[in-house]
Amino acid sequence: MLRITAERYWSIGEKTDMSTRDVTRFTSVDHTADPGFFIHFLQASNKQPGAIAWKSSLLDGLGLKPGMKVLDVGCGLGDDAAELASLVGPSGRITGIDVSQSLISEAVRRFADRGLPLKFEVGDVQALRFADESFDAVRAERVLMHVPDSSTAVAEMRRVLRRGGRMAVLDFDWETQFCDSPYKETTRKIALSFCDGIRNGWIGRSLPRLLREAGMTEISTSLRTVSVTHDFLQLFLGGHVARAVASGTLAQKEADLWWTHLANSNAEGTFFYGISAFIVAGVKI
Repeated sequence: MLRITAERYWSIGEKTDMSTRDVTRFTSVDHTADPGFFIHFLQASNKQPGAIAWKSSLLDGLGLKPGMKVLDVGCGLGDDAAELASLVGPSGRITGIDVSQSLISEAVRRFADRGLPLKFEVGDVQALRFADESFDAVRAERVLMHVPDSSTAVAEMRRVLRRGGRMAVLDFDWETQFCDSPYKETTRKIALSFCDGIRNGWIGRSLPRLLREAGMTEISTSLRTVSVTHDFLQLFLGGHVARAVASGTLAQKEADLWWTHLANSNAEGTFFYGISAFIVAGVKI
């Protein structure tokens, strides 16, 4: 039987400042000692089993056609913006914004020479620089959980959307994490402290209301259960659990037993961990 210690996950295998690798700190990417970790995390998250399915559902909510102008809020590394560009064609235009200069620089590096109708820039969704009704569709994936004022952000996305245009948003509800573990209290401590560490940990359940309050109509809501692999869970929760141990929120023995059980479950083929994601779309009238 494997035995795993909490220290094994403090820095995902390296000794470094654990706070630089805690994904609850995504709003501070440019101010951490290791922005590359967040780039690696985004790459890994997009490869998770549920990611392709949720991205497809999010696209369905946009109703894209050739020639459309689309805003991708929180574009990260630019992969989704590039996919949108292939759908709207050369007569369309995709604008990807992100609050992180590090992520925007990486997106530009990856796609600047692809010949796509695509532009990346640093931007704050709470104060978009674009004129009213500049876009035919607006997309935001895993963004509003990090935004200080999510109501203002949704209102701004609606403002720059043309009448008849569609908005589609995906975000998680972090209190709905589930884990097949006999260590119930440890699991609860980890899930709840992670949820509370995210600025808007309950954002998923709030999305229908936020779109409605912003004046969107024809609102549709779908719920997806997203499972993650054991390797990704280490990347996803390693830094956070280590911080919880260091702060006294979680005892090291609790973390050791929890990680050890999950590692053995993975070896036996019974590992199961996941989260609920909400996809909400609407139309501006």
